[in-house]
Amino acid sequence: GYMYHVEFNPPKKPGICDKCGGELYQRDDDKEDTIRNRLKTYHAQTEPIIDFYSKKGLVRKIDGTGSMKEVEEEIKREIGA
Repeated sequence: GYMYHVEFNPPKKPGICDKCGGELYQRDDDKEDTIRNRLKTYHAQTEPIIDFYSKKGLVRKIDGTGSMKEVEEEIKREIGA
């Protein structure tokens, strides 16, 4: 159940879970066709909603490229927590 990211949260030993020592694997649905379909759905269904609320000044953008802690802190700053 623990998630890793190759660049931002890699396991200490490649391919091995730090928590249980089990073998790590990539999900079956992380394939190009699946990702293309998700992007198509995003552009058709989600993007218009974001545009709607952006025009009302109700959308905040968070840079998710930092460490998990950095992103968490930015979210807290944005929502005033």
